[in-house]
Amino acid sequence: MDILGSQLHPMVQVLFPNNDAIFQDDDLLVHTTRSVQSWFEEHEDALKHLLRLAQPPTLNIIEPLWSVLESRVRSRFPALSLRQLEEECYSIPLETIQNLHESIPRRIQAVLQANGGPTPY
Repeated sequence: MDILGSQLHPMVQVLFPNNDAIFQDDDLLVHTTRSVQSWFEEHEDALKHLLRLAQPPTLNIIEPLWSVLESRVRSRFPALSLRQLEEECYSIPLETIQNLHESIPRRIQAVLQANGGPTPY
């Protein structure tokens, strides 16, 4: 917490003069140390601490769709132009998108079974 020190960082005070700043962390080990947690407790009135899972469950189809696009783009070498990237995006088979859409109930069920924790999807 050296960057923030014992005082609230001046930039945070300037950007959020109404004390409505939100710090979102991903529950990594470095964010869960006693000194970091103590700092957040000391500054709870000036900075809201929003915890986000390091591996949040993916309930939407956008993330896996990005993976599909990434693999298609990586298969084309050298690097693609913006027009070619757009072509790759539009050439993803509708069946792929439909399969991802149909997977949503399974994703929800997996999240429920994991009590909101990480899932294989």
